[in-house]
Amino acid sequence: MDKYDNEEQLTEAELEDLRRERAAARRRKLAARERRRKKRRQQAIIRCSILLVAVILVIFIIVKLITGIVGLFTKDKKPKATTELPATTQEATTEAPVADIDEAILAKDLPADRDAAIAILQTATETDTDIKNIMDNQAVYSDILLRNLAANLEMKQFTLDYIAKINTVYDGDFSVDVSQTEIPLFLQYDEQWGYADYGNDLVAFSGSGPTCLSMAYTYLKQDGSMNPIKVADYSTEKGYIDEHGDTNWTLMTDGAAGLGLSSEALTVAEDDMKSALESGKVIICSMAPGDFTRSGSYIVIKDYKDGLFYVNDPTSQARSDVGWDFKRLSNQITNMWALSVGTGDTTTGSTESGDSTSGDNASTEGGGNNATTAESTAATTSASTEAAN
Repeated sequence: MDKYDNEEQLTEAELEDLRRERAAARRRKLAARERRRKKRRQQAIIRCSILLVAVILVIFIIVKLITGIVGLFTKDKKPKATTELPATTQEATTEAPVADIDEAILAKDLPADRDAAIAILQTATETDTDIKNIMDNQAVYSDILLRNLAANLEMKQFTLDYIAKINTVYDGDFSVDVSQTEIPLFLQYDEQWGYADYGNDLVAFSGSGPTCLSMAYTYLKQDGSMNPIKVADYSTEKGYIDEHGDTNWTLMTDGAAGLGLSSEALTVAEDDMKSALESGKVIICSMAPGDFTRSGSYIVIKDYKDGLFYVNDPTSQARSDVGWDFKRLSNQITNMWALSVGTGDTTTGSTESGDSTSGDNASTEGGGNNATTAESTAATTSASTEAAN
């Protein structure tokens, strides 16, 4: 019989001991129960892990079996896949290249008046000391000169030297350098001839036509005597410039013939242009307003390389340094001639004019000319009387 069986006979101290012993027994019982539960959880985790590993192994084995079986059936088809690869590569390489042209070098509109030109030039004075010098002495410069400079900052040196050289007589009695390997780039505003008179203005503003023909003549004839001044005088003497100061397209046909060159009207087709260049001909184009001019101008196409055409633009060194894709270039051509050394007889031609500049309407940035443009298809197939600078 337990000493605590008769609780009524226990003292207060004995009752307290009894309660403590019972509480301790309950705690021991709960602890033992928790240990059993924890053990069962651990055993369950181990069993699940083993089962998961088994499932993974089974899936892996099944995948390997399926892969092996599929491999057997597709083994004979692999050569076909490798033979199709070259065709895909060939198709990718046939895409026509697209020229990456910096928008900053494209032709800009001629400012409407002197004040508009000065406003444009003033924005450049903080970073360009030459422009600041021009603005500090703006009163000595003509309206048309400032307007052209605002549209084409490549004319900066020409403008700086304008006062000192404008009254000099330019007779063209000099020869330019001749190269057997490349068509020379002559810029209208080159100080050797830019200040010379042409039409209603200067070669710098309205002489893209004579300047282009001078490039072609110099290269094809290997003769440096027909510089832009000489060709401009020739154009004036023969009547290839109209009353507005616009150079007629006949300068590139009858005028070229008179200089001992053959001139053939060329269609605006990439293969025809490439063929003409490959045969050693020089292509001259009359351009509509766009990337090269805001009025009308002439350019020379000098080369074709890596899918791009390279030009000599007499109004811009920058545009002459980059390649142009056919689509972009062709959309702006109004007429085109392939020039070569020959008897001087023109094969086909047009009496239109391609250089057009009169007074304040001339812009070297836009080609220096006001052009009455024609659709390119009509320009290359019919005789007309258009003009451009």
